[in-house]
Amino acid sequence: MKKLIFPVVKEYKEEVSLIQDSNRLKSSITKMKTLLNSCNITIDTNRFVNEQTIDFGEALQNIENHINTLILQYSKNPKDETLIQVFHYIHFWGGITGRGIYVKNGGFDNNFNINTYRTIVEKIIDLKQDTLCEDLKEIEKLFITLPFIGVAYGTKHMRFWSITSNKNKIELPILDSIIAKNMFDTKYFAWRHYCSYAKQMQEEAKKRKVSVTALERTLYNEFN
Repeated sequence: MKKLIFPVVKEYKEEVSLIQDSNRLKSSITKMKTLLNSCNITIDTNRFVNEQTIDFGEALQNIENHINTLILQYSKNPKDETLIQVFHYIHFWGGITGRGIYVKNGGFDNNFNINTYRTIVEKIIDLKQDTLCEDLKEIEKLFITLPFIGVAYGTKHMRFWSITSNKNKIELPILDSIIAKNMFDTKYFAWRHYCSYAKQMQEEAKKRKVSVTALERTLYNEFN
């Protein structure tokens, strides 16, 4: 993959900024809430998004905090129920574009495999910098076996599990169409691009003296 084109940004912040509130964000999250409820997915969407919600960037931050808490709970007491809750909340956080696994091919129960997802999580927790591309390739192979989860959503899961649980303090960035069309000069991207992208994000984060997670959020807000 060619070298990424990093934009000129007024300020690279050390802290992870909120996702910017917008009508598009509101629409995406409220539609995903409706979908999850209609599919009888047992997470408390109303706790985070309801009639009183004003700023959906803040709502996403609250969901994010809850996901991180669940991941920490799972790390201490690995129960399948918690693992599935994390999965659903990440898709809630990600919005309506993650609906495929819930609405296609017979729905969630027919598409999701708890053993595969558990193995993915274990590999994210253990991945090492000196074997990063090989480790990511193994994770990619597993994600490909879960229907309707492409790079954009697979890397959302990788982002959350890595920043909270990776033993070697590796943070993995999200790779979606917003990043791709602004940094790859194309909206088309694939798993084969991911390791090079992740390593270049690591290099840029080190250069800017920020975390990979903070860098990715700054770029997302800049492009979105």
